[in-house]
Amino acid sequence: MDYLLYSLGTTGDALPFIKLAASINETGAKAIFLGNEKFLPLANSMGVECFSVSTRAAYESTYNNPLTWSRDHAQNHYNEFHFPAIKPTFKAIQQVVQQGHQPLVIYQDALSGARMAAEEFGLKSCQVVLAPQCISSILSPAYPMRRQVEERLWSEIITQIKKKAKKDTFDRLVRPLINPARKELGLAEWALPDLPDMESSPSVLALFPEWFKPNPGDWPKQLFNTGFILGDTQNHYNNTQLDEFINRYGSPLTFTFGTGIPVTRLLIDKIRHLCRLVGKPGVFVAHSQNNSFIDNGDFPVLTLTSAPFSYLFAHSALIIHHGGIGTCAQALASGTLQIISPYTFDQPDNAFLLWQLGVSNAIDFLNDSVDQIVSIVIDVMSSKSIAAKAEEYQTLTIDETESSVRFILSL
Repeated sequence: MDYLLYSLGTTGDALPFIKLAASINETGAKAIFLGNEKFLPLANSMGVECFSVSTRAAYESTYNNPLTWSRDHAQNHYNEFHFPAIKPTFKAIQQVVQQGHQPLVIYQDALSGARMAAEEFGLKSCQVVLAPQCISSILSPAYPMRRQVEERLWSEIITQIKKKAKKDTFDRLVRPLINPARKELGLAEWALPDLPDMESSPSVLALFPEWFKPNPGDWPKQLFNTGFILGDTQNHYNNTQLDEFINRYGSPLTFTFGTGIPVTRLLIDKIRHLCRLVGKPGVFVAHSQNNSFIDNGDFPVLTLTSAPFSYLFAHSALIIHHGGIGTCAQALASGTLQIISPYTFDQPDNAFLLWQLGVSNAIDFLNDSVDQIVSIVIDVMSSKSIAAKAEEYQTLTIDETESSVRFILSL
């Protein structure tokens, strides 16, 4: 094969890599996806061969655990999910090389077995970054740090934070976990200065457009922007229940919080109450729920385990979501008004960037009162300026899979 694409996160992480692999295959080259067992059906549906380097049980254990998304526990995310995949990923690529192939390795995580294998076997490689929050910057730090530190102190404080974070990574991950794994693989142990990062990646592909966040001037010189990769996880849309619901009740308020917010009766009741006060039906995409219809008088709420966002968002009156980069992109592409309830990882910064562009506002859905949320919903839905900005950025939000493939093929 010619290309190996590695990603081990959620669906929002895996989908762009699988779609890239499928598009590379359409050019006549051969691309294979390395990832979690959960995404084998998705890869197969797109005609992409997939090597599993992590079990579905590991995925479910990690991403169905609310602690994974908590601010106190998020630091253990790498230890518990990504680290165990290092050796299987390295060995999978090693086997490919032993078969006489020299693939270009495309990876998301600098501390992954994919990058280790690329370096060990002298393979060309490219790091992919999905959201601006993942790119360190002193000139324009990600939210909320840009708010927590005065601008005049950014250079001093952020430099200190980066230095401390690197040492923490070494003490918490590298010394006790990664170095023993590297030794088992026959690799030299890393010292603190050896730790790989985006700055030392041979090439970096940013899968967001320059208008979403322009390069502040201190991003890696080898970084190249293409744009969002759009797409649904369902190849063929067939959801009669959703069609009938929208045709009967009209454009809904759509809610989707990814896998980070646990689905509870209190959460569903809050959604029902909000829909009733706003006077709109609701659709709640809740991955851990079974399909069900929740009676709510004149403004019912339909819950679904999954739905094609391209269709659902385009038929919604407003989208309230968690701010994952893939969901943000799909909402922008639909031109529908959106409100973000960010939780962790890149979500707060994505929410800030969309607010800065004038296309959305933000809430804390779990902690804000229904009255507070209703007030913001009404403000957004009645704002002519937000509607105009949503329309403006809809025209700019196109699927850049083709340009991303061209970049990869040029490496």
